Amino acid sequence: MATAQIWIDETRDMLLSGYVEELLLVTTPAVGNATNTAFEISGASSSGIVPGVIIEIGSELMYVQTVSGTTVTVIRGYGGSTASSTGHAADSIVRVSPKFPTHRIINAINDDLADLSAPNNGLFRMLTTSFTYNAAVDGYNLNTGSNEISSIYSVTYSDIGSEASEPEVMNWRLKRNRDTASFASGNALILYTGAWPGQKVTVSYKSPFGAITDGSTAQSDTGLPTTAYDLPPLGAALSLMSTMPIRREFIDAQGSSRRAEEVPPGAISASMRDLRSRRDYRVQSEAARLIAQYPTTWNRNSANRPSSQWSGFRRDL
Repeated sequence: MATAQIWIDETRDMLLSGYVEELLLVTTPAVGNATNTAFEISGASSSGIVPGVIIEIGSELMYVQTVSGTTVTVIRGYGGSTASSTGHAADSIVRVSPKFPTHRIINAINDDLADLSAPNNGLFRMLTTSFTYNAAVDGYNLNTGSNEISSIYSVTYSDIGSEASEPEVMNWRLKRNRDTASFASGNALILYTGAWPGQKVTVSYKSPFGAITDGSTAQSDTGLPTTAYDLPPLGAALSLMSTMPIRREFIDAQGSSRRAEEVPPGAISASMRDLRSRRDYRVQSEAARLIAQYPTTWNRNSANRPSSQWSGFRRDL
């Protein structure tokens, strides 16, 4: 199973561009819980870990207070990160003075997933929900769980005796922010044209991509098409570059006599332009792919009950 850790690593590699951070390992006993502040790190005494340095284990940042041999005392959950309630196992990687903390990369990836779902980018995941049609009821609760409805793509119903034949419901309207006492989800679908009583009505809707919680989240859980798996690292790298330099602008990674030549004014902007150009091209390609899969249709969607089955047409853009 491909996990979000791949995106985290790709984002960091893109930003570090070959710059190697100092890595050590937690030794036995492990960091047991969210409050344990003293633990062993292999090679700590001869490393860059000194009082005042920031280290990272998993996605948790820690501020080093003291170092005695291989024993390090820290402040947990530093810099906006969260202290792991389950602690950190022996042999967990310790990243010394991380330039791009994991929790910031995760936040940047989630921000990009949300941005990709914006209407101007044209990307979405197609989901479905269903309910049983009742001829005595016009309004139906749309139970989509935690998934948000950006827009409805189609409303179809099952013919008697077969789900293979799914005619479209001719006229409908989505109403948001409804009284949850009547519509538990807050979303109501009003049907102005009937279906078969007792048969299933299927609603296909566009929804934003899901977020990741940590590196163990499956990439597929976000709903992003596999062809677009390269996009989150590109967007996250762009976001992080706006506040921190990438590898070729690290002044501690180059000889002092070459800094002015290798890091000229505008170098960061040029790096961002390259990544942004690549990302914009890929977003357009993925949007075109989705348009081909889900072509724009004429929805029989009316704000008022139509006087005939052909009234109230509008283009769903």
